[in-house]
Amino acid sequence: MYTRTVLSLLLAVGMVAATGGVTIAQVDSQATATDSSNVQTDASQQEQATNYTRLYIEDRHKHLELKPGESDTITITVENGEDDAVDLSPQVVVPPRGHPPIEESWLTIEPGNTTLAAGETREFNVTVSVPDDAEIRRYGGEIALTDERVQTPGRPGPARPIHGVSLGVEVWQEPTVRIDADRYMFSQVKAGDSFSTEITVENTGEQAVPLNPQLNTDDRRRHGAVGNQERLDRSWMTIDAPSEVGAGETETIEITVSPPADAERGNYNAELDLGINDPTRNEQRSHWQEVRLRFQVWSQPDEAFETSFDVSQATTDTTLELTADQHPRASDERTDADFNVTFVAPDGTEVEAERVQVTDNGHVSLGDERQSSRSNDTYAARGESQTVRYRLEDPGAGTWSVRIMPENTMNFEYEIVRNED
Repeated sequence: MYTRTVLSLLLAVGMVAATGGVTIAQVDSQATATDSSNVQTDASQQEQATNYTRLYIEDRHKHLELKPGESDTITITVENGEDDAVDLSPQVVVPPRGHPPIEESWLTIEPGNTTLAAGETREFNVTVSVPDDAEIRRYGGEIALTDERVQTPGRPGPARPIHGVSLGVEVWQEPTVRIDADRYMFSQVKAGDSFSTEITVENTGEQAVPLNPQLNTDDRRRHGAVGNQERLDRSWMTIDAPSEVGAGETETIEITVSPPADAERGNYNAELDLGINDPTRNEQRSHWQEVRLRFQVWSQPDEAFETSFDVSQATTDTTLELTADQHPRASDERTDADFNVTFVAPDGTEVEAERVQVTDNGHVSLGDERQSSRSNDTYAARGESQTVRYRLEDPGAGTWSVRIMPENTMNFEYEIVRNED
């Protein structure tokens, strides 16, 4: 015995399965609903609901993914919950809106019209055959087992089947256009400088595909430290790309970001739509060829960072550790951070710091997603940083300070350690 689930009301169309074929007919939005016409009050709805045939259908949502020229079969299992026999007439109903309707020539239902005895369970096989010239997209419809319909109060459109199974068919092909780039790119750029990144597009198909990269206007804004948003000036970005990618060819898109010297520091985002029309992909789904760019604009300070620290009589030496993150550059060129460090004694005397150690740090994972610009085929490497250590021997007791002028980095951490006897 199958689990009895009262069917929810489903969006539907009407297809009548006759011997040797299937006929699909769009439901007239002005047609009167069978067994459920003139539904006006809650009382009348309840009275009519008790008159619906009790059929229990297993798995009311079916989905297939097929390439042009392929076919597959789904099985609909229905149980008669009535005390009397019930006549079934499998039909396909085409939704008045939503996905394009399934073509009538694609479907075959076996058996066709039949009678289901009281308590009996029956299986219907619905075969979907996609022709070779089918358009790449998703198609929808619904298999209704009876003519019973219901009109939802307040909802315009045709009445919907009471006993139905929704059917979605995704027609697809192997993609012929591939993009060699991270979908999320991040980099840092100093105001007044520029950086460039490349996106490679490969076309393995037999015909050229157009290429028309565009920045999405609604996503071009800045997220500043105080939470305000400003539009990114389009003049900061230039895109160099061909108008198409020929059959069997590979082309490169170069993106250059050049914020002016007076640009506000902060995080800037832009979404780049490559404007590719791959004939083997659903044209209504373009996320695969969208690249999100994020970059931080920073500026070189005019004055050094300064902080103070106390030194006791027992201090033998003081060490200063400066750690700077090595964020990826879009050009894949790495520039080590540098610091100009000066200690200032309690009496105001400046003491040049001695650099004694440089340490590179990083994080490697065998489980994280690999970024093409930062990893090889096995390891996902990220989180690189560099630590520079300075030493001050035999500092006198009192309050000292240290001045730090950073170069080639937009952030750093410091640690001051006083070693005592």
